[in-house]
Amino acid sequence: MHLRHLHLPGLTTYTQTAHIQSHLVSLHLAHKRSPAFPNTNFSQSSPPAPTLLTFQSPPTYTTGRRDLNALSPEQIAHLHFDGQAEHYEALRGGQTTYHGPGQLTAYLICDLRTHNLTSRDYVRFLESSIISTLAYYAITSRRDEVNPGVWTTDGRKIASLGVHLRRYVSSHGIGLNVGNEVLPWFERIVMCGLPGKKATSLESQGIKGKSVHDVAEVFADKAAGGLTGVEGVVKVGEEEVMDGDVGKR
Repeated sequence: MHLRHLHLPGLTTYTQTAHIQSHLVSLHLAHKRSPAFPNTNFSQSSPPAPTLLTFQSPPTYTTGRRDLNALSPEQIAHLHFDGQAEHYEALRGGQTTYHGPGQLTAYLICDLRTHNLTSRDYVRFLESSIISTLAYYAITSRRDEVNPGVWTTDGRKIASLGVHLRRYVSSHGIGLNVGNEVLPWFERIVMCGLPGKKATSLESQGIKGKSVHDVAEVFADKAAGGLTGVEGVVKVGEEEVMDGDVGKR
């Protein structure tokens, strides 16, 4: 089994990525209900392969479960920033965060049980994959045992994390700041509900000239290396994913 990596070029809207993610989750859930079902290449021994969806979006604020239905109309208007940003409520854990140009957003859709992961294991796996990605660029980082995400040694947050699980099938994932263009947008919110905390990026940490796509490929390799039963990464296209061809490969 390989980790299938779909990287979307350019800027991709939240609604488009949510559609792709929902499709992949539905395939995993359908396989759980009936491992051999019509119009797919699945079998009892071949569940859907894990798929990593990576992209960068237009300026977008998302609200996690802890903030659902908790924002006032004035707060929502503030997030829209006179039409300069979108705002969506998401099923992921956590509070309000930002996604936009210069940030790698990565959604991993997989069945935790296939890879012998508990929900806690899965969060630590994502954090470890980010830490390994940053180490590849010679950036030292750490996890925080209280607040999910990844932090640099100067106490700034370089990556956020928020996931959703349904019958052990994961969705949503991580946001890793690559370029400095993301940083002013974090100043407009209490980042992930942590007053006084500041964001940073690979660029701010001295790693210049790296694209989101560059970092996405490194992250995919590190994630594949941490998943039990996964032998490596294979790149796939959007059409292949949406056709439902996500069986073992």
